[in-house]
Amino acid sequence: MRINRVLPLAIIINTSALASSIIHDTDGTPGRVTYYNQTALNVMVTQSSSAYDIRVYAPYPGNELPCHHAEIFEKYTHTHLADVQINGSILTAQLERGHEHKEKYIEVQCIDNSNLSVRLRHNIAPAPKIKLKSKMTASHWQDGDHLYPGFYQDVRYQATLNIDNSEETGFCTASSIESDAPLKLGPWHSDGFINDIISFDEPTYYDARTATISAQIICRNTGGTTRMVETWKLNQNNITRNISTYIN
Repeated sequence: MRINRVLPLAIIINTSALASSIIHDTDGTPGRVTYYNQTALNVMVTQSSSAYDIRVYAPYPGNELPCHHAEIFEKYTHTHLADVQINGSILTAQLERGHEHKEKYIEVQCIDNSNLSVRLRHNIAPAPKIKLKSKMTASHWQDGDHLYPGFYQDVRYQATLNIDNSEETGFCTASSIESDAPLKLGPWHSDGFINDIISFDEPTYYDARTATISAQIICRNTGGTTRMVETWKLNQNNITRNISTYIN
């Protein structure tokens, strides 16, 4: 009688082990798309670029919905961060602040083609990091008159810009907000890149009526959108700099 009782328990334990099979992100790195072979899902695609509102497209080949539960975890500690809502092939979740620069993964529990339970993982990158060290020097002040304000005739901008997108599909754009800001990016930066270091050392020009030079850089990946704004104010007595970074 004891043997008959122990044997079914062993079967239950073995079945439980099979039920906990994990299929990791197939390429091991964060990115927009993860493909899977011969399992419940063909692919998972991160459609969002937000650190807080996550949206993943997870189509399934059959007519029945094979996935019934999903969560988001921090990658290296496996700390639970959020439950995921499943609405057909769309997975959505909201993350609290404080996890912007941590790599994460979404884990979806599904029934595979062999009617076994599997957990599929899809990595999500940390939000992009933008670091900027810069200085501005100005000389040859020209006094204004009753029509035009005074201004610096020669202004030079020197800077080192460090961008870390953490994944190949991350991309960035730069634009001037006020005057012809020298903080610019190349066209290849909008096509997707992991990281880059860019140096600037060039003359620049500004509108004396606003006495302001301002630019922004916006980087997006699967883990969020980071916006950095740099603003310089120039007058005869001093030059001031303000830099702000926002994550969405």
